[in-house]
Amino acid sequence: SDVNSVTQKKVKPNEAAAGSNSSVSPSVKSSIDKPSQSFSHPCICSMAKISTNTKTDCSTSPSKIVETETGKLIMLVNDFYYGKHEGDVQQVQQEQKTHTTFKCFSCQKVLKNNIRFMNHMKHHLELEKQNSESWESHTTCQHCYRQFPTPFQLQCHIESTHTPYESTTICKICELSFETEQILLQHMKDNHKPGEMPYVCQVCNYRSSAFSDVETHFRTVHENTKNLLCPFCLKVIKIGAPYMHHYMRHQKKGIYRCTKCRLQFLTCKEKMDHKTQHHRTFIKPKQLEGLPPGTKVSLKFYLIPIIIKVSDEVNVKCSNIFKHSNNLFSRFKSSEMYILKL
Repeated sequence: SDVNSVTQKKVKPNEAAAGSNSSVSPSVKSSIDKPSQSFSHPCICSMAKISTNTKTDCSTSPSKIVETETGKLIMLVNDFYYGKHEGDVQQVQQEQKTHTTFKCFSCQKVLKNNIRFMNHMKHHLELEKQNSESWESHTTCQHCYRQFPTPFQLQCHIESTHTPYESTTICKICELSFETEQILLQHMKDNHKPGEMPYVCQVCNYRSSAFSDVETHFRTVHENTKNLLCPFCLKVIKIGAPYMHHYMRHQKKGIYRCTKCRLQFLTCKEKMDHKTQHHRTFIKPKQLEGLPPGTKVSLKFYLIPIIIKVSDEVNVKCSNIFKHSNNLFSRFKSSEMYILKL
């Protein structure tokens, strides 16, 4: 069985990469300076060839496949692997707002609605960890609840993954950061499928490739109802006492962590059911529907060129999106550049 810890791999400093086989089989051998390598994807089109070239592209359409030549399409990695599904909208509209109050049996405080009770439970957990002298309290991520071998490795994980800046080296499904885009692409090929949306709202079947989308959805759409969301496994419970019991059971050592996402479960059966049902293609990306035999699809990280004014006489054109301004020129070294005179 899995344990609540992370095995270190070749990713950003001291981060973990989930390792599991997948039917996606791209051959990620291309680099910025080398021609792209193509691979066949059985889940998309029996004859389609997919290229995993991370070389920058100068298209002006960020969300569409770009036809650069007959029989060849270009697609963003985000559009290929990630997605959202709105779920049962009618059920959401018919859901009753009960404004139910919940009592905390630990401190006897009464909370006015379900979201406040969920926040209260999280606050209890954070206080317990702050007051605890255990090693786990200093090595567990407060964002995704992963446990790391040392506090330093935890800090590296937080700084590289749980950042407000947009990054092209973070897997949105796993919430792990990788050293390069090419390593991330290899991770996606090995562990994920196109249109994979493993995070599901059990109330209305809203789902997404990103945990934060489902959590935000629940807190917005299902506020002032009886439903209580577990932040560890996304289970929904309607009564306060069982919710508290379930919540605290997740703090014990015998949990089962999914190796393909951030969720953790109380039983091995729950984990296996989750993997089987949700770590697969839920909806094939629209851009891939109706592809003629022999179509080549190239996966890229950027489609829009960025124009950055360096001086009154020179512009630097780069098809990269920079996370930090102080990394600007170091990132130029690994990107396509053109010096333009005004």
